[in-house]
Amino acid sequence: MPWVGTSSAGQFACATASQRTLKDLRIKRKGQPIFVLGHVLARKGQEATFDAFNDRLAVVKFSDEGLVGYDPRELLLPTEIDEHGVPYFEIRTCRSCDVLFPLTLAERESDQEPEQCPDCTA
Repeated sequence: MPWVGTSSAGQFACATASQRTLKDLRIKRKGQPIFVLGHVLARKGQEATFDAFNDRLAVVKFSDEGLVGYDPRELLLPTEIDEHGVPYFEIRTCRSCDVLFPLTLAERESDQEPEQCPDCTA
C-alpha cells in the first residue's frame, strides 16, 4: 500500500483562522507537530508528530515511537513554534459545543480570547 500525501517542502504550520487542524493543511509535512484529540483514550491530549497518510488516515508518531492512525480532523495544529522548533499549544474548549480548538497566535495575544470555536461563531 503506497504512502501518499506527505511533503517535506516548506515549514511546519501553526494554527491560523482558516487552518486549525491537520485536515485543513494543503501540504502536510512529515514531522509536523500536532495535538491529538482522537479516539485512542490512552493517547488523547498528547503531543505527537505527523508521519504519513495511509489511505485517509493520518499516521501519527508519539515520543515513545508508537504509531496510531487518526482522522486528520482529530489533530490540532500548534499555536506557535519557537525559534528552537518547540511547539506550543493553546487549546480551548468551546462554550457552546464543548469541542476543543487551538487558538491562533493573534487570538492568544489579544485582550479577549475567543470563547467559541470557529464553527459556532460563524
